[in-house]
Amino acid sequence: MFPVNILNYFKLILEKTRSLLKEQIKRLNIMPDRGIDRAAMEEEADQEEEFVNQQSAAHTLKERLADIDSSLVNIKKGKYGICSKCGKQISAKILKIAPESKLCQDCKKKAREKTNNR
Repeated sequence: MFPVNILNYFKLILEKTRSLLKEQIKRLNIMPDRGIDRAAMEEEADQEEEFVNQQSAAHTLKERLADIDSSLVNIKKGKYGICSKCGKQISAKILKIAPESKLCQDCKKKAREKTNNR
């Protein structure tokens, strides 16, 4: 378990990141304005494609937001920084890079190897 000052540091980082992600998601979910001009059909098709791409990006950000929310709950429960696979402490080095990490370095490496072998 991390000391309180370290937990507060990660909590602050997670809360700031959460706020930024919510803002990005909000911007990505804005539907393009569609006019009634038939000559602009190609432009509308491009806008539609862009919107679909934005939705994909928003989905990825929502997944990260869910991980951040989970990490904030774990801080409250006193379980932050514990690997969800093996139960070992996740290193501060990993958490500094991705404070919402759920896996320790060893379990993350095993998961990556398993994915690459498929």
